Amino acid sequence: PGLLQTAGYARAVTRASLDGLPADHLDSLVEVRLTRQRVLRADPPLRFTAVLDEAVLHREVGGPEVMRDQLHHLTQVAQLPHVELQLLPFSVGGYVGLTCPFVIFSFPNISDLDVVVLDHLTSSLYLERKEDLEAYSSAFRTLQAHALTPDRSLDLVAAIRRGFR
Repeated sequence: PGLLQTAGYARAVTRASLDGLPADHLDSLVEVRLTRQRVLRADPPLRFTAVLDEAVLHREVGGPEVMRDQLHHLTQVAQLPHVELQLLPFSVGGYVGLTCPFVIFSFPNISDLDVVVLDHLTSSLYLERKEDLEAYSSAFRTLQAHALTPDRSLDLVAAIRRGFR
């Protein structure tokens, strides 16, 4: 997720995803992504929970140095008291959401604003119907149940980071 990306990783991912993007547009997209990260350090901070597929940590995007920095950043952010990071290890095999990554924005005091976001190559889809929210919330709980604990997830991130030389 963009909230967990370093500048170098965000640039490399965006460049790879949107091949041929002009440099100034790339810079703008990366800046927007990094600006959004301020919510993790705001007062009060945003509560953020992420479940990531182990595969994204092994895929070298931007080179070994970018990956080492990104994985170090992940461990730092995941240790914030309001951030929870879990990894779905390869041993899980297939899982709900495998072909369709999603983000749920949930607002504790204003449930009418809850939304599921599906990002696509050129656009995003926003789902606000109660049925959709319930289906994706259920899927997310299933992902959390199959994922490693936050502590074991951090151990795996550290092990993968050591592999990038």
